Order: sequence, then C-alpha cells, then structure tokens
Amino acid sequence: MDNKNLITKLAPIIIALLLVCTVFVIRAETIELGAIKDPELKELYKDENGMPYFTELDSYYNYRLTENYLKTGHLGDTQVNGTDWDSLSTSPHGRQANYQPVIIMLAAWVYNFVNIFTKISLTQVAFWLGPLVGSLAVLPAFYMVRRATGSIWGAIIAGVIAGAAPAYFSHTYGGFFDTDMFNVLLPLMITLFLTESIYAKKPLIKSVFAVLSALSLALFSLTWSGYAYMILLTFGSLILYFPASYIMDKLDGKDLSNKKEWIMNNPAFITLIVFAIVAIITLAITVGSTIFDTILGVVGMSTSLQSATAGSAYPNVYVSVGEMQIPQVIDVINNTGGLFPIIYAIIGFVLMFMALRKKPKTEKPDEKQETPEDNKKLRTRRYIPKTKKAEEIAHSHEHRFIPGKFEWTQTEKYNNLFLFVMLILWTLGIAVMLTQGTRFIEQFEVPIALMSGLSVGLLLKYIDLKIEQKTYVKAIAIVLVLLAVISPLYADHLTSSQSAGSTNDDMYNTLTWIKSNTPENSVLASWWDFGHLFTAVAHRQVVFDGGSQNNMRAYWIGRSLSTSNEDLSAGILRMLANSGEDASNTLDVYTGNTSKTVKILNEILPMDRNQASTTLTGTYGLNQQQANSVLDQTHPANTKPVYLILSSDMLSKAAWWAYFGNWNFENQTSTHYSYYAAQSTVEKVDGKDFTLGTENGVVGVSGTSNETNGSTMNFAYLDQTKLNKTIDMFTTEDKKRLANELSEGTGNELLKPHKLIMVENNQLTEKIVNNNSDMSIMVFHQSDGSYFTVLFDSFLENSVFTKLYLESGYNSTRFNFSHSEPGISVWGVYEYPNSTATNANNVATNTSS
Repeated sequence: MDNKNLITKLAPIIIALLLVCTVFVIRAETIELGAIKDPELKELYKDENGMPYFTELDSYYNYRLTENYLKTGHLGDTQVNGTDWDSLSTSPHGRQANYQPVIIMLAAWVYNFVNIFTKISLTQVAFWLGPLVGSLAVLPAFYMVRRATGSIWGAIIAGVIAGAAPAYFSHTYGGFFDTDMFNVLLPLMITLFLTESIYAKKPLIKSVFAVLSALSLALFSLTWSGYAYMILLTFGSLILYFPASYIMDKLDGKDLSNKKEWIMNNPAFITLIVFAIVAIITLAITVGSTIFDTILGVVGMSTSLQSATAGSAYPNVYVSVGEMQIPQVIDVINNTGGLFPIIYAIIGFVLMFMALRKKPKTEKPDEKQETPEDNKKLRTRRYIPKTKKAEEIAHSHEHRFIPGKFEWTQTEKYNNLFLFVMLILWTLGIAVMLTQGTRFIEQFEVPIALMSGLSVGLLLKYIDLKIEQKTYVKAIAIVLVLLAVISPLYADHLTSSQSAGSTNDDMYNTLTWIKSNTPENSVLASWWDFGHLFTAVAHRQVVFDGGSQNNMRAYWIGRSLSTSNEDLSAGILRMLANSGEDASNTLDVYTGNTSKTVKILNEILPMDRNQASTTLTGTYGLNQQQANSVLDQTHPANTKPVYLILSSDMLSKAAWWAYFGNWNFENQTSTHYSYYAAQSTVEKVDGKDFTLGTENGVVGVSGTSNETNGSTMNFAYLDQTKLNKTIDMFTTEDKKRLANELSEGTGNELLKPHKLIMVENNQLTEKIVNNNSDMSIMVFHQSDGSYFTVLFDSFLENSVFTKLYLESGYNSTRFNFSHSEPGISVWGVYEYPNSTATNANNVATNTSS
C-alpha cells in the first residue's frame, strides 16, 4: 500500500480522534475555575489536594459509593440481610444501595489501575472520568454516519453534536461525576451494533453484531435507571421495520406472494431473533423482574412528571428541579446543538423519506457496483485514467459533464430504512418526554446528531453528483460543517471556562467540624441539595438528600423552615430524624386520609407526649393503642441528636421550600414565598448617603434617627415586576429621583415595607412601617460600610429560617447555635418544648457570604 492510499485510509481515524481530543479539551477547562478571577478566592473552591470541588453535588453520592466499594467490595457502607445498604441516607433507617454499579466499578478499576504506575487520588479519577467517557461519544456517531453515507463531512457533524451538544456536555465536563457520562455513549453503541447487524449479509456476522447490541443494552441497564427507553426503542424499531419494509417492497413492485419467505429473507429477521433472545437473557441477569416496573415507569414518566403530587397527596418535588422544568423550544434548540443541526435533521428526514419512495437502481450481485464516486471520476476532466479502457472512457467524456442520479440499491434502501425508522421513532418518542422536563434533551440530541450528519452526508453526495467542480463541493461542505459545529463548541467553551465548584471550603469546614464534634448517631437536616455532600464529608445520616427527593419529606422540611412555630419545626425534625415517614404512614392507616393525617401531625408535633396523646384520643378518636403507635414515632423515648444546617443558597431556594411547606392538601396548590438578596455599596447623591441593591431593588437613603428607628438610613423597595436587574440599571438622574422620593416623599416608584429589620453594630432592631405591604426588608450594615439587604415576603417574617439564619437565632427557644462559617450556620435542636436554653441576642453580620 503506497503512502497516499495509507493516508486516505487513516484520515477518517485521525479526524475522529482529533474530534475526541477537541471536545475533551473543552471539558477540561473546568479545572481552571474560570468563573472566579481572584486567585485567593479561587483557592476557597479547591480541596486540600488542590483539586476543585465537584461541579455538581450528586457527584458526592457516586464518590461515596466508590469509596465504599474500594474499602468493602460492595456499594453500601454496610449490608443488611446480605443486601448492600446505605445507612447514611434517608433517616432513620437508611435505604438500599440499589444503584447502577458501572460508574462505581469503572472508577474503582481506573483508580486501582492508574495507581499501579503513579499516585493519584480518587477525587482526581472521579473528576476526569466524565470528560473521558463523554468525549468518546464522538466515535460511534462518527463511524455510523461515515458508514451510512461515505461522507467524512457528515460524520464530523454527527460526531461533534453527539459529543458536544450542551445538554450532554454540561453533564460530563470536568468534576461532574455522574451516570450521565453513559447516557449518550451507550445508546450510540447499542445503535451502532444493531445497524451493523442489519447491514451484514452473512447470518453469523448478523448474529455477532446483534449479540453485541444486546450486551450493550444490558450494560446500559447497569449504568442508568432510565435505560428502559432503549428497550422500547430497539424492539420498537426492529418490529416496525417489518411493516415499513413490506410497504417499501410493495411500492417497489417486489413479489410478496410468499410471506414466509419474505420474512425469512428480511434483513432484520435474524437480527430480531438473536437480539431478542440475548437481550431478554442478559436483562434478566442484570435487572431481573424490575425491568417491567422500569418500563412502566418510563411510559408513565412521559406524561406524569409535571403532576402536582408525587403519587400521593404530598407535593411533587420534581417540579422544582431545574432539569424537570418544561423546556421552551429555544431551550431544546440551544441544548441540542443549535439551530442548524435541528434544520439539518429535519431536512434529513425529508431526504430519506423521498429517497426511500424511489424504486431501487439495478443491483447486479455478480459484479462490483459502480459507485457515484466512480461515475464522478469518469465524468470530470481532472480524472487521470489508469488503464487503456479507462482512458477511452475518460476521453469520450472529456468535453462534457453528465450529472448523475441520486438513487439507492435495494440493499442501501433496506439499510437506510432501518436508520430512518429508528431515528424517527427515537425523535418522536423523546419529543413526547420533553413535555415533562428539560432532562430529556440529553436523549433527544442523539437522533438529532445522527440525522443531521446523515442529512449533510446525503446532501453532499447529491451535490457532488450535480456539480462538476469538486472544489465547490468541498467549499459547501466546509460551510455546512462550520454552521453546525461552531455554536455548540462555543457554548461549551463558555460553560466550562466560567465554571465554579458546587461547594467551597466554608461548607467543607462546617462538615468536618460536625464530623469531629457531634455524636456519630447525629442526624443532619437541611433542604435536599447538599444531602449527598453532607454524608460524604461529615459521615452523618441525613434527613433529606437527592435520593429521597420526591416524597413527603419535601413538605415536612419545607414546613419546618417556613413555619413561625419553633415547637412545630423542632417536632418535625425530631420525627423525621427518628422515624422518618413511619409516623405519617401509621396515622394514614387509622385516618384513611392523608390530608387529615397532615392536619393531625401539625397539631400534635409541637406538643409534649401527654398533650399529644390526649389530642389523639380525645379530639380524633384513636384508641390508646393506636395513639401510642403514632406517638412512638412522633415522640420517641430515645432520640438522636439533630442538627439543622442553614446556608446562603437557601435564600434563593426559598421559593420552593416555602411552596412545598405550605401545601394545601385540600386543593393541591400552594404559593411561592421568596427572599431577594443583594450586596450594595454606599455613594453620595445630593449630599446624602445612597445605596441600591441592583438584584432586589432595595433603596436606602440617609435620614434622621427619628425617621429610621435609630438607624441612619431609610429603606424602601422597587416593585419586583418593574425591576430591571442589570448592573447599570440607573443613571445618576434616576438615583437622584429615587433618593428624593425616599427622603422627601416626592414620587411614586418606591414601596414601603411591612417591616424593616435593621442589624447595625451587632444589634437587631425592627419596626412595622406599612401594614398594607406584603413585603419586608432586612438590612445588615457591614463593617466596611456596605449593606447586605434582603427583600422578602412578609409571610416569612417570623419563619424559623428568618429567625435562625437572618436573625442569628434572636430570641430562639428550640434551637441552639452550634457552629458557623461564612454564609453557613449550624443549629442543634432541643428535644422537647420549654427546654432551658441560653441564646445570645447578638446577631452576626456575615450572612452575605
């Protein structure tokens, strides 16, 4: 083989590998923590080994399970009756570590293998595994399109979109250690082997590829709980291929009188039989009978995720998760790779449909078929003949160009029909699921990537047959490729270059303090987001985490934070830490009505056991045995220590935890209550001190102490619906106008708060300003002269969260301050009402951190 032929054969491999390297390098940019410019501040977001903290909090769950696996050989930190058990999640019982093991085993294997040659931490392995696996998605997409169309240009588009579509990229960049890394790669591998089985002529080769596809499907079932959609897709595509190919053959005028013979000779017959047998056997081994529940779950998920309730009367927490929000069309376009891949895919479906309707060109089995590229070479004046016969043919075409026809042989039609059926089923099926959440864009990008690549490959082949000058064809190809790949690659670069860790040293130090200074049986409570981080670092059991999102805990934790009744809040946390959902489930048996159960629990949880017993038997008619069975769950004799962790991120999340915590069980609705925080500096406007929170519209102007209840500033706020939240939203004239309105009352843009709470010189004062307002303001005058302001719904004025986090436990009776770091505070929960406690009335002013 001469050098020119060698380069020609190696070129696609080199290009594919370069694409893999490109998308990997962009994923690796997160190592720089580009969102943080200050070098000293950047160190705050790195662990003790200098590695950035994971970019996503669920990664800590996978990390902890990998640690368990390396130490004990199983996923759980313990085993219960031979079953892997995660004792730290979902107090008080823990839960089964029934988790897809591939990510854990792969990380452990890579860690052990690499440490044969050098010293590397598990954190480093976990940080880089997602980018490595995610970038490999380029290869099967590239190969499939190259194989189907012969076009390197279409293959480039398919490879880049598959490996770099923002929906997939944002779940596989550096520091994202989660199962998403497999969610594009493995479906592509399943599809690759399945299509190769359809392509193959020999029964043995067909069977081999069908087996490989089934094994890939079984592997996928061990990587992600949503694997069942690929079962539906693969079996659905193979089954639908038969009527589709029958219709195609009938339109082509093929003899279909012998149905049995037609079925036996169908390209998908052996594939379907072998794939079905192997898939059923291997899935029985990997997931067993749970496959049926999983399939039903996927089908149900396509229509029920946006339901208000979580399969019960309790609210559905998934409606608050960003990935479960219903996407807008523009979100789907941007996260799939941009407008051009979508346009290409639509064109591709049309092109394939039109081509499949045409009758096949003659295919002579005993001689080599002349490809369009061969015809093109003979028809162009640039062709250099290698034989005398070729020279004669070339000479006869020397002065004229004859455009070729774009048509497929029967074999090509069969092959492309399978791709068409699978991709259209894939696209339509995931499109339905997109009505339930943004999360499914990751699955939607796979058929779009393949079809956009196929579209460009087919389009270029058609253009190549119609245009004599190959230079023009190449120029068109380059333009089409650039239009498709620039947008996703640039978007990916912006995402990774502006990333920051999901946590920092302040939270890490808080959790290490808890690990060192609290009993081992302590239980940590907070909103669910940080739950996996708590267990990974503090090694303490948690009430609420990402594995226990969608159940009654969302209501009860939200209730404990938003209620103004400290006894109720403490009672809720005591119940969840010591009996979890058992109390509610037990009481449900007696009431037969979840709404009534919740009403009773809200009534008895603030009480001591004797009062609660009297209420259960007297007011609600339970007998003493029934009452005791409930009280043993709500008011146990022996309780675990409970610590409530509050952090600055919970200000922005209040809209959801307050929403769930104030759920109306009768009409299944609620109201969002929010905090809007802003940091602001002081400037002089017309000789007066002026401060403006551009994020929340809180305005302050200096005034007399009589006007401001002892403070040196007056405060009001702009209507949130009219607030322009850009940093340079006001000119000097605007600021003067607002300052005059606030100090002199000339204007109608500002609104006075219901309550103004001031923290100055470590002392808290509060004043009712306007009884007709439904918003309040809390202001922290910080030591450098700046202000940290919080505008919030007046409903939350006396909430436990406001009292503990913003007012630092001012006059608290059921919570004891335990520890704080910038922006974080830890509170111990007193066991029963009327406990004696010493609470400092001074208020810390570091809540803006």
